[in-house]
Amino acid sequence: MKKFILFLISILIFLPLQAQEIQEGAKLSLQDCIALTLKHNPTLQATYLNTQLQQNRLSQARADYMPKVNGNASYSRSNQEGAGGWGDAQDGYSSSISATQLIYDFGKTNLSNKIQKNNLYSSKQDEQSTINEVIYKLKQAYYGVLNAQESRNVYAQSVEQYQEQLKRAKAFYNVGTRPKIDVTTAEVNLNNAKLNLIKGENALKTAYYNLTNVMGIYDENPSFTLVEMGDIPEYNISIDEAIKEAQKNRPDLLSLQLKLENAKQNVSLAKTGYAPSLTANGSYGWSGQDFPLYDRWSVGAGVSVPLFSGFSTYNQVKESKNSMQVAYANLTAKEQAILLDVKTCYFNLEEAKTRIPVAQLSKQQAQENYDLAVGRYKVGVGNYIEVKDAEITLSNAKLSYINAVFDYNLAIANLERAMGKR
Repeated sequence: MKKFILFLISILIFLPLQAQEIQEGAKLSLQDCIALTLKHNPTLQATYLNTQLQQNRLSQARADYMPKVNGNASYSRSNQEGAGGWGDAQDGYSSSISATQLIYDFGKTNLSNKIQKNNLYSSKQDEQSTINEVIYKLKQAYYGVLNAQESRNVYAQSVEQYQEQLKRAKAFYNVGTRPKIDVTTAEVNLNNAKLNLIKGENALKTAYYNLTNVMGIYDENPSFTLVEMGDIPEYNISIDEAIKEAQKNRPDLLSLQLKLENAKQNVSLAKTGYAPSLTANGSYGWSGQDFPLYDRWSVGAGVSVPLFSGFSTYNQVKESKNSMQVAYANLTAKEQAILLDVKTCYFNLEEAKTRIPVAQLSKQQAQENYDLAVGRYKVGVGNYIEVKDAEITLSNAKLSYINAVFDYNLAIANLERAMGKR
């Protein structure tokens, strides 16, 4: 029954969020999506449980400070054959309560508790590191939906523009001012625009599924929408400030620092294998062949001195020292990797920031060029090829601007991840 209950609990813990928990037609902000992800993402659920596991191990280590109390009772019936044959069978009864208390083991128990405590703190930092990575994936997916949505809108605008161009081409052809090829070309361009719109719709649907997957929710047909991008956020930080933030906040770096501290303490713990341990013990019991039983008690103390362990302790000390060197090397490598990560993310952010005004200007110029081309075509001065080229340039400029804004928001998220922030 206990196993069955634990099985049901595990199912409830990891069961994905059902779509009904999000109201139909709801508009979710980035913070709403982050809150749902922290609650339902299965990777994070496993991380939370691993931290709880380390907490349980710390509680087990603390138990070594407490006395050990045991109780036992026994019954026996025995007989023995003698010279005159078998005698009468005799009953035997005994019961006792005993206790043992560690008095001093030259810091072994204390070191074990410190190591387990550091393991718990390290696990919490690993948990935070996993949270940061998942939240970054969530931001990628969130901005990916908004990017796909804006791109889909551009494709939809292209369809509308080509529909208008087709109407104009047919009108000019009917009055004999334009050739048939303008109509045919407009129809081909309209069909191509519709194909792009179909691809854009599919990309948006895929982006939504990616978002719900990161959030850990199940929604066959996502019924929610996202809060649209507002003004482009201002994000100003120097590279030195970013590096300091990373050195202070990166949970994976803090985790390795704790592991190095643990490795140092493991050296001291291994050396306690040479030291004796002192314990106190006592017991009280009853025994006899019939009731009432006779009382008996004992108290005492003991010392255990390791004399020779086949060089086991010696090799444990060497192993722990090697592990300490490995931990130090891992920490150094992580420090260098974080420095590279922050610099790369910072320069990517600077590059993304400078692309936005250029892309915005290109979009404005492309819009003006398109308006001029359509105006020229309406009055019979321009040709349809000019209009088509202008429309393609305008669509590409709009998409480039959307991608520039997307890259900028993602670059901010990536730098915050590199600095150890959500």
